[in-house]
Amino acid sequence: MATSPTNFSAAPSAAGYLYQARLALALCLKYVNTDASVEVGIERLDDVSFEANGTALELLQAKHHINRVASLTDKSVDLWKTLRVWSEAAAKDPTLPARTRLALVTTGSAPDDSAAGKLRPAGAYPAGEMRDPKAATALLEAVAEAGGNQELKAAYAAFLALGPTMRISLLSSIEILDNQPLVTDLGEVIEKDLRLLAPRGQATVARERLEGWWWPRVCKAFIASPAESIAVLEIEAKLDDIRDGLKRDALVADQEHVDPPIDEIADYEGRPFVRQLKVVGVGGNRVEYAKRDYYRAFTQRSKWVREHLVFDGEIARYEQTLIEEWQPRFQQMRDKIGDGEITDTARRQAGQELYSWVEADARFPFRTVSHRFLTVGSYHILANDLRVGWHPDYEMTCSDEEV
Repeated sequence: MATSPTNFSAAPSAAGYLYQARLALALCLKYVNTDASVEVGIERLDDVSFEANGTALELLQAKHHINRVASLTDKSVDLWKTLRVWSEAAAKDPTLPARTRLALVTTGSAPDDSAAGKLRPAGAYPAGEMRDPKAATALLEAVAEAGGNQELKAAYAAFLALGPTMRISLLSSIEILDNQPLVTDLGEVIEKDLRLLAPRGQATVARERLEGWWWPRVCKAFIASPAESIAVLEIEAKLDDIRDGLKRDALVADQEHVDPPIDEIADYEGRPFVRQLKVVGVGGNRVEYAKRDYYRAFTQRSKWVREHLVFDGEIARYEQTLIEEWQPRFQQMRDKIGDGEITDTARRQAGQELYSWVEADARFPFRTVSHRFLTVGSYHILANDLRVGWHPDYEMTCSDEEV
């Protein structure tokens, strides 16, 4: 029985944990090939942490809100819960603010005149404006001293327990990164960085493969006791592996199982490659398979061209290979028929035999890709232009609109 959504959905919490893991990967990429000693932790020292030789370099609190309505006002629960964590950490280790970058990453927004708005990274302000940790400290002290929110009582106390100088020192080390992408949008962020690391046009595939490795690796780190960090060197090694698989001679055929839209199939009905099949008696499901192979080959080749993954003239050379493989077989069929009288049924049968070779046996690789759909579909693309054919007299028989 179907159930209705309730007010107790775990979706926001689940999205928050997924956000931490995906955010960690996105942020790791800035360390790739720059600092081999860095490791990333999730739910270790903080929501996300970057460490080197056991010392925290960056501590990040991640706040994800699906509907983006959260606002980091001076009384924000997100802000004060974060301040409690870092205030208590600074009380235990007064050197923390001086040696560690603290960042609150949130999909919400901070009003410009709020304490959080005064703690954005230096480059986030327009000309003439700048960070102001002292002003932010004064605003937050006023909120903490006024109290009023029992839920945040411990957070207020932790912040006020720091001396005035330490409060300013703590806020000086904090950066508020607001209006950040949702968990679903982080893929674009990751792909943008991977454009510098992956072959041209392959950032999406590289991201899919990297994340396919990342999620199981995060799970392994989570269940370790204690939770373990993940070395940036591991990510570098995986990226090297992905690059090897995506180098220009290793094309990815990702249209093999794509089904054509219904309107595309309907449009193919009157095309020359379909008339070529019907004129030799191919019908039923075999025609539908041919339409599918035509669509897949056409979209795959178009995608490679659009993403600049094929060399100039490479598709033309591939088509020439297919034509030259077809030519002697077509001529053998013509020689077998001869110049004498022969029934149309026999001509159609000969054409079916030639097309059966394409269906069942013709497999010519395009670089390293040797999928059936590419060869068969490319033959249909050629047949659509009457550059190859199946009927002994295909050029005359199929040049008119009517079969």
